[in-house]
Amino acid sequence: MRVRTHTNPFQYRYEVEPLELADITSHYQDLDLEIGFGRGAFLRNWAINQPNRFIIGAEIRKQMVDILQDRVNKQELKNTLLFHGSGEQLLEFGLPEKSIARIYVFHPDPWFKKRHHKRRVINSDSLKKMTKVLKPKGRLYISTDVQELWEAMRETICNSNLFQEIDDNDFWETQYTTHWEAFSERDSRPQMMSTFEKSNPKLY
Repeated sequence: MRVRTHTNPFQYRYEVEPLELADITSHYQDLDLEIGFGRGAFLRNWAINQPNRFIIGAEIRKQMVDILQDRVNKQELKNTLLFHGSGEQLLEFGLPEKSIARIYVFHPDPWFKKRHHKRRVINSDSLKKMTKVLKPKGRLYISTDVQELWEAMRETICNSNLFQEIDDNDFWETQYTTHWEAFSERDSRPQMMSTFEKSNPKLY
């Protein structure tokens, strides 16, 4: 099945109802969020390997949500929740403040044309929304194999003064796996990845 790769996040301009998380937070150690889970390779592996954590996945392509939901159901992964819609809208309306331990943004759409840069997942507005839902010392994980996008994401995050870059090699070496990662390795494209920790609590 052919799935559309580029989907404009701005077509999802509706207010998201807050997610009911009380039961989830009482039964799991931590709550994580993946924005743009694609084929769901990371989300499923994370749910399997981290049964004490709960992960929410946001994806704007309905086909991908349906495919992953079917796989999650077959594997009986109870520690997952899939959301169809804009990750930025979910951050703004759907999640309580200081409720998320980790946010994952892996191989996001690069939106190469300059006029489309505002559609990129990592931008100054989305970072502010992330800091509101992240717990103190919450973490943001990013990866890509597109050099220009990597430089833009890293510059945006570092210039925001909302995060500081930290070492987390254990995660990248033992837990990180995505659909696009496999393509990058097959085509010998270098992958760039980093972990950032929420900082400067007085700013939000």
